[in-house]
Amino acid sequence: MSDILSIILAAGQGTRMKSDKIKVLHSVGGKPMLHHVVDSVTDFSSKILIVVGRQNNLVADAFHDKGGIKFVVQKEQLGTGHAVQQTEDYLKDHSGVVLILYGDTPLLTEETIRDFISRHQEKKAACTVMTAYLESPTGYGRIIRKQSGDIERIVEEKDANIDEKIIKEINSGVCCFDNKRLLEALQNLDNNNAQGEYYLTDTVSFLSNKGEKVIPYLVKDSREIIGINDRINLARAEKIIRERTNQKHMKNGVTIIDPALTYIDSEVEIGQDTIIYPFTYIEGRTRIGSHCTIYPHSRIIETEIGDFVNINDHSIIMESRLGDSTNIGPFAYIRPGCKVASNAKIGDFVELKKAEIGKGTKVPHLSYVGDVSIGEGTNIGAGTIFANYDGKEKYKSTVGNNVFIGSNTTIVSPIRIGNKGKTGAGSVVTKDISENTTVVGVPARLLKKKEG
Repeated sequence: MSDILSIILAAGQGTRMKSDKIKVLHSVGGKPMLHHVVDSVTDFSSKILIVVGRQNNLVADAFHDKGGIKFVVQKEQLGTGHAVQQTEDYLKDHSGVVLILYGDTPLLTEETIRDFISRHQEKKAACTVMTAYLESPTGYGRIIRKQSGDIERIVEEKDANIDEKIIKEINSGVCCFDNKRLLEALQNLDNNNAQGEYYLTDTVSFLSNKGEKVIPYLVKDSREIIGINDRINLARAEKIIRERTNQKHMKNGVTIIDPALTYIDSEVEIGQDTIIYPFTYIEGRTRIGSHCTIYPHSRIIETEIGDFVNINDHSIIMESRLGDSTNIGPFAYIRPGCKVASNAKIGDFVELKKAEIGKGTKVPHLSYVGDVSIGEGTNIGAGTIFANYDGKEKYKSTVGNNVFIGSNTTIVSPIRIGNKGKTGAGSVVTKDISENTTVVGVPARLLKKKEG
């Protein structure tokens, strides 16, 4: 495949979504539905055009990290044909195939699209239309075929007569054109129809009447062409994408004990021999290594996780990094910006916030550790609180290697605790602690300093 211009129509308002947000920005499988469509054509398109209307700035912002996309504004929504007409300046400079898709069909796979384009090129067609057979075709345009099997025309639902509405082969909206023939057809569109709009489907009858070759491509799985028009279809698409995602991971060597009760976003990566229990939510661009175990009711968001990690029940981990062989939870809450080194333990009812936890360090239970850097081999006793906020500002503390913090210690940041420092149970630390020094009391005072 070479020199393929992909046009994605995304200017529809989506009024049936009953939302302040434009339809194509609604999330499915962990990212806006329009992202799925763009991703399905990125690898083989020479250029991608997205036709936008309302909230066009928000659509552009959603693709700030993706290069090579051009946005064309359709100021008035006068139909699909009118939308494609807005791209004529690009079409005039293009000489290859033009692929047209819709921003609300996120289930269409790259494999199907590639096969669709290949058929169009092999048959040297002026236009190829992706079709499907539906038992309940209401709402879709119907495919009217010639005796030869080629397409004569497409009739929209509101313009169809009784006999035409019986037809079960429908137009998905996805089509491929020879560029020169598309340009000619666009210049001859009119809006003489029930909607008073310029239909892209009228290009089919125009080309067919001229004797050009217009052929159907029957999609194997009709679910791929489901268009999302309301929240019901959104839920259907969500279920299908999550099913595909889970199957992909299982084929790659991940054990998902109950796929129907496991929710993994489409951009998540998981290493082989990892086991995921039910009621787990893994979101965003999370990366999980191999031989990990994720126990039930955990939620992991935009996090990088090493190998041989255990995440116990009811843990929440957000935008953080966990090293190899760490042990998390149950009921741990790791907030954004945390780094937990290998072989560390973050236990039950522990909350971390912008915390760096060193190799082999343990925070076993019932502690708040916020805005702190902790060294290696340190033990943080149960009930320890890093009091990092004075009502106006937040402060950071530093804890060295092989430190022992007694249970129910309160550390009033900013505090620096040297290597092998210790606090007695219930201490309130308001001053720095030197290396090899033990403090106790409220406020904490020097108990002893170990020599050497």
